[in-house]
Amino acid sequence: MGDNLRGKRGDPNYRLISGYVPKDLALLFKTICAATETDQSKALEEMIAKWAREKQSVLDGMKQENEKPA
Repeated sequence: MGDNLRGKRGDPNYRLISGYVPKDLALLFKTICAATETDQSKALEEMIAKWAREKQSVLDGMKQENEKPA
């Protein structure tokens, strides 16, 4: 009975995030996911991971600024 019957929703390693995007973009996203039989959560995870890798330098720069001797 220890099986996780709620999928990612019940998995403590996952968190729900949300945001608003233009209606046309949302429709395009959902249409492409359906046409390619891609799980929307997986597609979002891939896109957010790519975006985060591209933006990581911002955090790295902030960390370096905080580590400079006064």
